[in-house]
Amino acid sequence: MVSLWLPHPSTIFALNHYILALLALTSITGDYIVSHTKLHLFQALFDNATHATVGGLSWLYVCVNYKNRSHLQTLLEIAACAGVASLIDVDHFVSARSFRLKDATSLSKRPPLHCSTFPVIFCLGLLLLSYVCQVEVWKKVSLIVLTAFVSHHTRDATRRGFWVYPFGSTPPIPYYGYVGLTCLIPFVVCELYRVVKVEGARFHFVSKGSVI
Repeated sequence: MVSLWLPHPSTIFALNHYILALLALTSITGDYIVSHTKLHLFQALFDNATHATVGGLSWLYVCVNYKNRSHLQTLLEIAACAGVASLIDVDHFVSARSFRLKDATSLSKRPPLHCSTFPVIFCLGLLLLSYVCQVEVWKKVSLIVLTAFVSHHTRDATRRGFWVYPFGSTPPIPYYGYVGLTCLIPFVVCELYRVVKVEGARFHFVSKGSVI
């Protein structure tokens, strides 16, 4: 028998706040550790770990607010989102054509996966294919990928802004604006989850004491 993730509404209310608090705390703590770590290797590791944790927590928020998934499926989806958020930085090494960390972090321009146009086009294309080919799981995959990329790019935007090809880059966003946007991402993804009508998904939390 499949065990579904069906927390009580009051539990959902509390979990939502805990997850948002963890998102803000992870973002601030991760940046603090990176900025106060002298060894380049540790800076890269902590930076990447922060990206992964923020991505995983963002998707955990979505899982908490939607029914009809097993505990195992929840863990796999969270791990997938965290993994994608982490692996985005691999393009530094690809663009540098080197496995040396110094080369990967000394690029003159940002590598392709750090272009915010890419995840939007990819996810819209995958969503379109999911409707045309009637492959329901692609809807969820597109949202997991979008969550991972947007959370990663938002964190990077404090230094260089968002790179929106072909229009160029936005100005760097204020630090606490980035923290606020990071906490806003799960809300937006939850709404997209409802709009694209992922099969079997029922939004079951709006506010304390309100269940759909």
